Amino acid sequence: MIAAVALALAVWQGPAQPDSFSHARHRRMFTSCQPCHAGIYSASPQGHFPTADLCRNCHDGTTVRVISWTPPGPKPTNVRFDHQDHEQRSQARGDSLTCRTCHAIADTTAGYMAVGRARGETCVGCHAHRATGHLVQARCTRCHVPLNEATGLTAQAIAAFPKPPTHDSQYVYVHGLDAGSGTCRVCHAREFCASCHVNAAQLPDIAALPSDARVAALVQGRQPSYPVPATHRAGSFMRSHGLLAASAGSTCGSCHARQSCLTCHRDQERLRAVAALPRRQAGTGPGVDLSGRRPPDHVPGFALAHRVAAAGGDGACSQCHTARYCASCHDAASSPRFHPPDFVSRHAVQAYNQEGECAACHQTQAFCQDCHRQTGLLRTSAPLGNRFHTTNGYWLFGHSAAARRSLESCASCHQQTFCMQCHSARGGWSVSPHGPGFDPDLGNKNAAMCRACHPSGPPSR
Repeated sequence: MIAAVALALAVWQGPAQPDSFSHARHRRMFTSCQPCHAGIYSASPQGHFPTADLCRNCHDGTTVRVISWTPPGPKPTNVRFDHQDHEQRSQARGDSLTCRTCHAIADTTAGYMAVGRARGETCVGCHAHRATGHLVQARCTRCHVPLNEATGLTAQAIAAFPKPPTHDSQYVYVHGLDAGSGTCRVCHAREFCASCHVNAAQLPDIAALPSDARVAALVQGRQPSYPVPATHRAGSFMRSHGLLAASAGSTCGSCHARQSCLTCHRDQERLRAVAALPRRQAGTGPGVDLSGRRPPDHVPGFALAHRVAAAGGDGACSQCHTARYCASCHDAASSPRFHPPDFVSRHAVQAYNQEGECAACHQTQAFCQDCHRQTGLLRTSAPLGNRFHTTNGYWLFGHSAAARRSLESCASCHQQTFCMQCHSARGGWSVSPHGPGFDPDLGNKNAAMCRACHPSGPPSR
């Protein structure tokens, strides 16, 4: 899991520390642990310690000064341990265990009364996995109860659980493999996993975890940090991620809510991969926020060169952009800033060479002709006198190359009826627009090209 509350064991770490009670000062009074701790095998935790009456046998105010003593209550822990059961199992195995086996402090040369609280390393050193440290990937439930059963632990104590070495920065990518082992519930509750997983309600391993109000309070308002998998770092991921999302074993719902995909896939909520994602809801993770993110190819300056991508015709632009978005720049009436100053006096070259997609904003038969008519540049009744073609005195005889290269530019001034005065096979001069050796059967292979001049399709022979 992404560990804010890491997998850990709520027992004492490191060398055993002496208790506040000075065992060393009483070493001459007692030769064994039994006089004070005779109730160690009782079910009541209070019976593990000497009573005040037992202490007053000596501390009566005459022999020894009176002291105030109250046996300590049970310490909050999630340790699953019973002294009597442990001793019986040890005797059955033939182990020679004493109290000092678990309670001696680090200095083993000290006397038998140099004791303290038990430490986790001692348990791990004897038990099955023979690990070198306490925080290991082992069956924690052998020694520890699930977190929801350790009701004495406070939320602060849970938050202070140490992080085991297995939970490194890469563990988040593989933690799902351990989720069904039962070990997770020692330190985690359902609310912890649900604070990241958008699809927490759909995952059996998360649903199987008990709920816990303390963990819920710890993760309330938490903003998770979602990792970026290796597959997402590939340069082509933006173009190919749909294949991964549509796969049967897709795990997208762990980090992505349906709303995150709709950031780009506007009005495409019915896409199967998008519809399969869960929606954001109370009690689950918010998911990755994709708002404001740009595709990798949208580098600085892309706005000035995007027409190449827009003209590709693959519909990629419409995945994120609506016509209204494009019109915010490409609508000359409301956004004249799209054209530089004095553009109208020199736009002929750009329009002729198609350096801009004029038709994206302008209707050539209306907008262009209306302006050209008002300025006297449009004279359809005198094709040889049109000022636009005065650069070449023989334009009429050489215009075929320009027409084949960019017929759309011709259409900004000329309608089809104008061309048909010469190029009609049924009247006029009957001049064929096709060059020598033209194969009319080509129309059967690509009729779309022919429809530029023949709206009803290539004429039959």
